[in-house]
Amino acid sequence: GNGRTPIMGNIIAAFQGHHSAPWTITQRGFCNNVWKLCIPFGVPTVGAITYLAGSENPMVSLFFAVFCFNEIMSQELHKWSHMTKKEVPEWVNKIQDLGISIGRVAHAKHHMAPYDGNYCIVSGVCNEALDNSGFFRWMEHKVYDINGIEANSWKLDPELKAKTLRGEYALMK
Repeated sequence: GNGRTPIMGNIIAAFQGHHSAPWTITQRGFCNNVWKLCIPFGVPTVGAITYLAGSENPMVSLFFAVFCFNEIMSQELHKWSHMTKKEVPEWVNKIQDLGISIGRVAHAKHHMAPYDGNYCIVSGVCNEALDNSGFFRWMEHKVYDINGIEANSWKLDPELKAKTLRGEYALMK
């Protein structure tokens, strides 16, 4: 998608801009960092899901409340992966060391041209499996088939685009 994509466009535009100047995320306070995610994942969304699920399904509400909270917090976890060990609280270093949140070295791979993999930026646990399986290439191909918008990685690597459009999805590095 891009900045004109309905509902998620402003998030997509901000995220793509982040790749031009990744350090800027470290200069934002908490509220400034997460507010855009509060629009699609905030209280109105959880409230609407709770209403639609009905009072007889409290676990649906709980699931989506936890999911939406984690989605919003993912932006803060992402910010910490751009900061030095001295700039974050010690407990953040600990969760990065444990692999609960993605660490600096692992996340740096996401910022390397042609930006064709390592898309999981919360913990990074799934990156290898998803990159090797070709999941994201497949998704990019489907999005392209639906709306004609090319993945940014295709613009940097025409061979990646050609391979994806041929159905050769796995990244072999």
